[in-house]
Amino acid sequence: MFVNGETSVWKVLKWVVIALVGIGVGVFFTSALFRSKPGQNPDSNLPLRVAINPWPGSAHIFIAEKMGYFTKNGVAVQIRLTRSQEDSSAIYKNGEVDGLGDVLSNTIVYGSEGVPTRVVYVADYSQSGDCIIAKPKFTSLADLKGGRVAFEGINSFSQLYVLKALETQGLDESMVRFEMVSSQDVLAALEEDRIDAGHTWEPTTSRALAKGYRILSSAGDIPGIITDVYAFHNRIVDQRPQAIQAFVKSMVEARIYVGTHREESLAIMAQATGMSVAEMNNGLAGVVPLDLKANIQALTPGDNSLSLHNSGEFIIQFLLKRGQLRIVPELNRLLDVQFVRALSSKEPSP
Repeated sequence: MFVNGETSVWKVLKWVVIALVGIGVGVFFTSALFRSKPGQNPDSNLPLRVAINPWPGSAHIFIAEKMGYFTKNGVAVQIRLTRSQEDSSAIYKNGEVDGLGDVLSNTIVYGSEGVPTRVVYVADYSQSGDCIIAKPKFTSLADLKGGRVAFEGINSFSQLYVLKALETQGLDESMVRFEMVSSQDVLAALEEDRIDAGHTWEPTTSRALAKGYRILSSAGDIPGIITDVYAFHNRIVDQRPQAIQAFVKSMVEARIYVGTHREESLAIMAQATGMSVAEMNNGLAGVVPLDLKANIQALTPGDNSLSLHNSGEFIIQFLLKRGQLRIVPELNRLLDVQFVRALSSKEPSP
């Protein structure tokens, strides 16, 4: 009796186990079926996470959001506004976001740091948008010899710009003392006498000028040194090309809207970034925005001055000489023209 009872119990347990396994397998395959249909990326419905800092040239991303261009073009975008470019870079490199508004030189460095990146859209070239602000007693970059000069971070576009600017005046690194200060903190550092000069942009530039500080150098003095772009992880570009295409299309449309509805756009972008309308307007006055045609020229190899292949090569050589690159990027892959080209009805001229 005991044996028969034991046998019966084990039979029941056996069938219970079989049933549970069967249910588990069924749930697994059913959920897998719904998660990833053939030819469908399982992440295709997730929003593109894009980081930007308060830089006027990149702020038309908020126009694309406000005017519903992202939704119209079929892509969800989650914008993450950071305090500084350095903060955006940090969360991009650790994978918290899929893409970011950045500068060309940073995208070159990312690949060398093991974060393969692709530039898919060019926002603007900086002219007077980026500058070196100094105490009133300094009247030229040459006067900074022996002084304290700030940039955002080691190997950053900010360091590249400051070094090249000083170099134009015959100053090398041994002739000044460098400090790492965020663009947003440059005015405070000047006020507290921690630095004599520093690289910054709006809204800090306007606030510093209002207090009597002066501009010693602008990015336009070194053509191509600072180009603002939108870039994404290689994996995202390869796995979600339709989302990237929709993002680029939305940004092009947003740029057009800014050009035709400037006052309204200034108000939207200023509010989104925490700037005043005047600061946003001053920031945009300091950059050269790129339309679709100019984007195609910028991302296509060529002899024209707009091509980032030329300025990119210049930046690569500069960084190589300083030992800041372990891997030299292939510019034909880094600068991905396919998305802006797809929006044009004509192939770009060679």
